[in-house]
Amino acid sequence: MKEFDSDLLPELYSRQEMDKARRRHRIVGRVEGIAAAVVAGTIFNFLGWIPTVLVLGVAGYLIYRFVLKPRRSSGSSAAKDDLT
Repeated sequence: MKEFDSDLLPELYSRQEMDKARRRHRIVGRVEGIAAAVVAGTIFNFLGWIPTVLVLGVAGYLIYRFVLKPRRSSGSSAAKDDLT
C-alpha cells in the first residue's frame, strides 16, 4: 500500500471539532472507569475478595493461555526432535 502525504489528504474535521471529540472521549472514559469501579466494588462486597480474585485470576490465565499465547509451529517441534 502506498504511503500518502498528509498534506494531500482532505481535512475532514476542524481543529475545534477534534478538540471537542477529545474532551468528550476523556469524559466518557472517566465515567466508564467510575462505573467499572462501582461494579467491581459491588461484586467484591457481595462475594468477598478471595473468591472474586481467584475467579479473575483463573479467567485471566485462561484468556492468556488460549487467546493471547502464540501458537507453536510444527517446524519448532521438529527442531526439538533433532536436538535429542
